Amino acid sequence: KLRVKVMDWPSMSPDLNPIEHLWGILKRKVEECKVSNIHQLRDVFMEEWKRTPVATCEALVNSMPKRVKAVLENDGGHTKY
Repeated sequence: KLRVKVMDWPSMSPDLNPIEHLWGILKRKVEECKVSNIHQLRDVFMEEWKRTPVATCEALVNSMPKRVKAVLENDGGHTKY
């Protein structure tokens, strides 16, 4: 109805999803902390989330053109991203 142009999205490609990479960054930071229960895990995760610079998120989003190009060049297959 609004004629939004969409691109084909390879079904098995996390390479095109910047949030996957952000989760990876957060996971590595949280794993560095010693937590012994779910409440500590939540607290550590929330603290690391707050510490994540906006520039990190911007860089992931700004890398999308390179990511899309790499996936297209690999016919939808895995890339270095």
